[in-house]
Amino acid sequence: MSIADQIPSHVSTANRNKILELAEPGPLELSDVTCCEYLIRHWCETVEDGNPLYLDEEYAKSQGYDGIIAQAGMLICTLTLPYRWPYVEGRKSRRLMHFQLKELLELPVGILASYESFFKLPVQLGDRLTTTARLLSISDFKRTRLGEGYFTKIQTLYTNQREETVCETITNLFSYGGANQLGKEVSEEEKKTLAAKRAQPSTEADQAPADPPSPEAIRGGWHNGTEECLESWRTGWNPKPPNKLFFDDVKVGDELPELLMPITVTRCSFMASGSRDFAPQHHNSWYAHNKSKSRDMFLGTHFNLGMMSRFMTDWGGPTSTVRRIMLKMRRTICAGEDMFITGRVVKKFEKDGECCVDLEVEIKTDRGPAYQAGGTLVLAKRS
Repeated sequence: MSIADQIPSHVSTANRNKILELAEPGPLELSDVTCCEYLIRHWCETVEDGNPLYLDEEYAKSQGYDGIIAQAGMLICTLTLPYRWPYVEGRKSRRLMHFQLKELLELPVGILASYESFFKLPVQLGDRLTTTARLLSISDFKRTRLGEGYFTKIQTLYTNQREETVCETITNLFSYGGANQLGKEVSEEEKKTLAAKRAQPSTEADQAPADPPSPEAIRGGWHNGTEECLESWRTGWNPKPPNKLFFDDVKVGDELPELLMPITVTRCSFMASGSRDFAPQHHNSWYAHNKSKSRDMFLGTHFNLGMMSRFMTDWGGPTSTVRRIMLKMRRTICAGEDMFITGRVVKKFEKDGECCVDLEVEIKTDRGPAYQAGGTLVLAKRS
């Protein structure tokens, strides 16, 4: 079915024509940012990823690279977001299509339902990425626990300066909450019901750092106060020695070691800085509660991708390669929660000369389940 046939009947002719334009391949958008050591290392600080491929030039070269490479979670923001100042007149990015679509569908609220990334090639020092995006599909009218609306699917391609595709992402968004859905006006009573679903704001206790076990625990980093607010004694001061896992040694059903990450206000600040994405719902409590209707500032997709990449390669080691990450959101993870990531092997297979394992992953917090996730990791084979 064509996009023209998928557009809801209540959409105006002007908006309909704009949606059809978004279904065509978009213009190429050249990133303002070149991949460099600072951006890589700062991102690794954010998710505490100690993979030597990202930090040790000599090791990266021993694996056939020109130097250190970028971690997978960096691609969608750190390496592609434009500079916000000075403002470039007329700049309009297709990467904001999810905002455009909810307006064009005449639905005021939009959330990310699921996100899937396919990683083709590593991004190396000096690479400068180009992106292009297009609308793939619009679902039938759906009723969910959040509201009534439509799922839209967007494809984004990332290429390097050699015109090689390094990543493809598929974003599935749900837009809802319109005053006119299928010709039905939302009553005042229904509006009150929606307002009652607003999340309760966090308390000081939610955001306060957990007490360190002893004064000696505060000894890392450049400032003890920073380490206290990151709760670093709970995550470990230094990465463990790199694991070296072989495809031959893995069995379906094997479980991966649990990964803990305290999500503190300071961690959210690192996320904003490391990703170069200062969308206020991710680092500003007032905005998150009053504008986004969430309990507190909450994690962005980029951070979750970064943690998934780290979780997978912590287990597989630096000789492993992330090929796919899938995230399906149940709810947001806010400041003041502890993130726990667990997973297991659900499939072993060989494809295109690579030895792959599929992982089923759960991301939860002390408040309960948050994301269903999964991924594909390439492992070395014993020679």
